[in-house]
Parts: sequence; structure tokens; C-alpha cells
Amino acid sequence: MGAITRGFANNILSSGTVDATDGLTGTIPASNINNTSVSAITSMPATVGDFVQSVASDPSPATAGDVWYNSTTGALKAAVFVSDVWASASSKPAAGGGTSAGSAFGSQTAGVFAGGAAPAPAPALSTALTNVQEYNSGVWSTVNSMSQARIVQGSAGPQTASVVFGGRISGNPFTYTAASEEYDGTTWTSGGNLGAARYYMGALGTQTAALSCGGIAPSSPSNTNTQLYNGTSWTAVNSLNTGRHSCKGSGTTSAGLLVSSATAPTSNVTEEYDGTNWSSASNTISDTQYRGASSLGTQTSSLVYGGSPYIANTDLYNGTNWSASATLGTARAWVGNGGGGSGSAAFTSGGENASGAPAYALTEEFTGSFVDTKTITTS
Repeated sequence: MGAITRGFANNILSSGTVDATDGLTGTIPASNINNTSVSAITSMPATVGDFVQSVASDPSPATAGDVWYNSTTGALKAAVFVSDVWASASSKPAAGGGTSAGSAFGSQTAGVFAGGAAPAPAPALSTALTNVQEYNSGVWSTVNSMSQARIVQGSAGPQTASVVFGGRISGNPFTYTAASEEYDGTTWTSGGNLGAARYYMGALGTQTAALSCGGIAPSSPSNTNTQLYNGTSWTAVNSLNTGRHSCKGSGTTSAGLLVSSATAPTSNVTEEYDGTNWSSASNTISDTQYRGASSLGTQTSSLVYGGSPYIANTDLYNGTNWSASATLGTARAWVGNGGGGSGSAAFTSGGENASGAPAYALTEEFTGSFVDTKTITTS
């Protein structure tokens, strides 16, 4: 017998038979009846038809398509599906805003943008900054600067317990740093040095368990080197399968994710880390370079977005496959060495727009799909 889709509680007798006086006949096997009172039903999906359940409070969680009458508020309500979306947010202040070459990390409601280059044409663009700004629920504020000026450095962790490392500190000729700094939400303090100076590395993890992945070093561009930070010192661990730089990381040191790179044919390559080894995973949909990502995303919920040549595409990862998601309001590339937020609530700032012009201050927020409760009215 198929599943019961209507709550005909008064028609089912204690013997399991259907009350014949209502014109229904037959027996429902005991194996088909869950040990749950029919009166516990609080809402019905739209496929049921014209049945609307009256309840004293809204069901939680509700399923998209459910409709019910809230007898307490006297409102007819429905659960609706809301799709992924990027929305414009407050721009970074011009002073010390840096460029796409800074590092964004933390969450959408408690983020950080550190370092970068002065907003001026080359060669001034190669001059690194120490500036740091916090992003708190849509509001930017300037906070204590780093000790070391740096561009395209690695970064990991939330706003109040993060670490930045490596980076380029000057140009013409390029010079790099191996230095690390830790941030407690107020003050920056020195941390352990990387095994080798580098920049444009991928990064993931926390202040006491972070990974530096690939990057550019003086003698090894697009390398496979991976280093692990324990809150005090860095040690070499198993290398990436694919050498790359300008890659983006998310997740933890026991369940990490690394995506993208600056050059084909590795610009859509994805690898997962299990705490010991790197393994190949599904390629991103968009085969492009210099992308942004959700630094606090997980191995099963992460996103990458934008990229050169100035696209607005967003790819969302569920731990197995990538799917196309909402597009950025402004197509951009060079969107920072990383990005803030998770796979369902992220922020990005900086980059270059589709005309190749700077977009130093542009900030957008990503909200993943969810089920929302709406009141049905006649207007």
C-alpha cells in the first residue's frame, strides 16, 4: 500500500481497518503505520491538495511548499524557497582600502581585510601596505595595522583568532617574506616563520592548525609545497598533487579543500586533504584563474567566484560536485588572496572589474539558498 498523504485520523479504527461508514474500505497493515500520532502533523506539502492544517505555532523546520493557518496570529502562511544571491554591501573606505592584492578572511559578520597595495598605478601598486580593516555586519572600520607590510599573503581563521603568513613585500625586484603574524581581534603578534618565503599560496585552517599550500617562491613558481602551522612553528607535510599558485583554500587541516590556480590547465583543479594526503576531486565548472573563495567554507560546503578574464560566475561545492550558483553583481578578477565567510554566507571586497579598472572598494555579500516563511495576503 502507498504512503498515507492525508490525515484522516477519524477514519482509521483501532483494529487498523478503515471505517466503512465513510465509504472507504480496506485494511492498513501495521507495518505501514509509523508509531506517531496523526495529530502531530503540523503542515502539509502542496502536493496534498486543498488541505490546510490549523496550528498554534509555525512548524519548524518547514518544507518549501507547505501551507498552514497559524491560529494564534490569525495568519495564513507558506514556506517558500529562496535562491542563492549576491548583494551589494558597504564599500571599503578609500583610505588604506588596499586592492585585490590584500587578504580577506573571517566571516560575513566578523571579517578582516589585511594588507594589499596602495590604490595607485604601477609601479606604486607593488608597494605593500600594513593596513587592516574589519568588516562587522556590513560596517567597515580601520583597526591596528600589521607589523609587516605584505601583498597576496596567506591567511586563516576567524576574526578573533587568525594568522597571516608569507606574502610579497616589494616589487621591482620582487622580495618575499616568510614571517607570520597572529591576530586576536585587537593586537597583532609575531608567529613562527614559514619554512621558505613565498606568496600567492593557498591557505586554510585556524590560527593553531593552518596550511600553506603551493604558491610562488624565489626558486619554485607554482610549487607543490605544503606546510602545517601548529600555532608556534611550521613543518613540511605531504605535497599537493598539482603544483600551482593563486589557489584558494577552505576547510580544516583534517578536511581541507584547495581549488583553482593562476594558469591553465590547472585553473579548475580541485584537491581535498584528509589530514595526511591530498586527493583529486571534481573540477570546478568555471575554468578560470585569479578567483575568490569562502575561507571559512568546509570540505562539503564551499564556493569560489569571479576570475580572469573578469567573470561573475560562482561555483558551489557540496563535497562531491560543483554546481553553478548566483553571479556577482560586478564581474571581477584578482579578488583577494582568499575571501571571507562560509559556503552559505560569504563576503568579498576588492578586485578589478570587467573593464580592467580597479574595484578596490567594491564589497558584496553572498547568501545561500534557504526556506523562508511568508504570510499570505490578498495584496
